[in-house]
Amino acid sequence: MSMDTPVSVLLVDDDALIRAGLRAILSSDPGIVIAGEAENGVRAIELAARLDPSVILMDIRMPQLDGLGAMEAILGQVPETKVLVLTTFGEEEYIDRAMSGGACGFMLKSSGPEELLGAIHAVAEGAAALSPRIARRVIDKVRGIDTAAQARARALVHGLTVREREVLALVGQSLSNAEIAARLVLTEATVKGHMTAILLKLGARNRVEAALIAYQGGIVTPRRR
Repeated sequence: MSMDTPVSVLLVDDDALIRAGLRAILSSDPGIVIAGEAENGVRAIELAARLDPSVILMDIRMPQLDGLGAMEAILGQVPETKVLVLTTFGEEEYIDRAMSGGACGFMLKSSGPEELLGAIHAVAEGAAALSPRIARRVIDKVRGIDTAAQARARALVHGLTVREREVLALVGQSLSNAEIAARLVLTEATVKGHMTAILLKLGARNRVEAALIAYQGGIVTPRRR
């Protein structure tokens, strides 16, 4: 996506007041345009296909079809769609399902406006986005994974080239393709090529899963608080 092209966002939430608040926050950023709004998962699937938004800001608990079910349906049709899950619920069951379902990020509705806007831009640019609370939970979980899972992750990482491991380490630090390109003095197209190879070799659906494998495989060390 060009730096001059606004990020188009599809808002998905069954609460009209929440949508109004999100609309106000997003409208304050000239780099974001609201492509449309949906009040449930069924409507979200319809609008996602018709509007082709840059990012879908997806609530979880909604009538008819919840946000995670809608996300899975949308990604089944258009795998490259970027979904940023937004919810008031921080239970691990939702985090796990969102991550395994292909979400590019997971933000809590308690996040500040600047944090949310930053996450939308990060996801649009190809980076992963996790709110600090969610990131701490994920990192704590990584610290507690079993030895077999760690061994599998290390084996996957070992199968990467040296350059691919360098790129993956930066993905684990939540850098976008543009930021990785600048850090490694590469073209953005080259980084995208490396990312395609990395996801294929790791068997990861997106950058969030790749980042978790980077932690599990020891390429990125979680910082203790």
